[in-house]
Amino acid sequence: MDLRVHNLGPYDVRGIKQIDKEIQKTLNLYNSWEEAVKKNIWIVMGDNGQSITTWSFKDVEINLNHLLSDYKIHSINKPVQDDDELVIAVNQRMAYIYLLNDRLSIDRLAYTLRQDSRIDVMAWKEDEHIKVVSGLHSDELKFSRGGEVRDEYYQYWTISGNPEILDLKIKQDIIEYRDFPDALARLYGALNSHQGRFLVVNAKPGCEFLAKKTPVHIGGACHGSLHKEDSITPLIVAGTKELPKFNRLVDMKGYIFTLLNS
Repeated sequence: MDLRVHNLGPYDVRGIKQIDKEIQKTLNLYNSWEEAVKKNIWIVMGDNGQSITTWSFKDVEINLNHLLSDYKIHSINKPVQDDDELVIAVNQRMAYIYLLNDRLSIDRLAYTLRQDSRIDVMAWKEDEHIKVVSGLHSDELKFSRGGEVRDEYYQYWTISGNPEILDLKIKQDIIEYRDFPDALARLYGALNSHQGRFLVVNAKPGCEFLAKKTPVHIGGACHGSLHKEDSITPLIVAGTKELPKFNRLVDMKGYIFTLLNS
């Protein structure tokens, strides 16, 4: 189904119909569907949403090789060379950009990327904080774990700068996520997931990143970004009244263990 949606867009329902038939095959192993639900707990969910793309290659594709042409970018069909300055790892609507030379400035690299307004989030580690800028805003946002500001998932943060960069609504020290669900924890996790000097970049809806040998999804859909279009996915639960504490993929493991132990 994922491939069909990439090629045809999220309004193609043939893939959903096929999945529905496969679920029916399992349910039909029981004397009735009611018996199947009574004897088991059923969970059906997707792993991502999709952002619709138009047929305009120029509008959709953000060519990182062109944007960063002043740098020596690693060629994907060769081992990393001593004079390579950047490595680009594209995942459709987001990308990691690694700086191989310690003399290169992350701020300068981000300034270059900010010239393209289709890149709505750029984030990297700076000392004890995470710094976030955007091609849609001239200022910046900084945040770190711990502090007096709490989000809807009871995670605490210290925040300074412009919260609109991540579309955060902060009222009475409570954070409400809007276009970028759980954005602070997701950026924090991505930037602390492995070693190195790198940025995380995020494309606005309807756009994706292009580098050497990466696939394109013109006139279909793509995903991978922080945006709610990519992040929100259906969850269907039958056979129990128990629901996850929060509607996040990271809460599913604990939820399933709770069901198994109940």
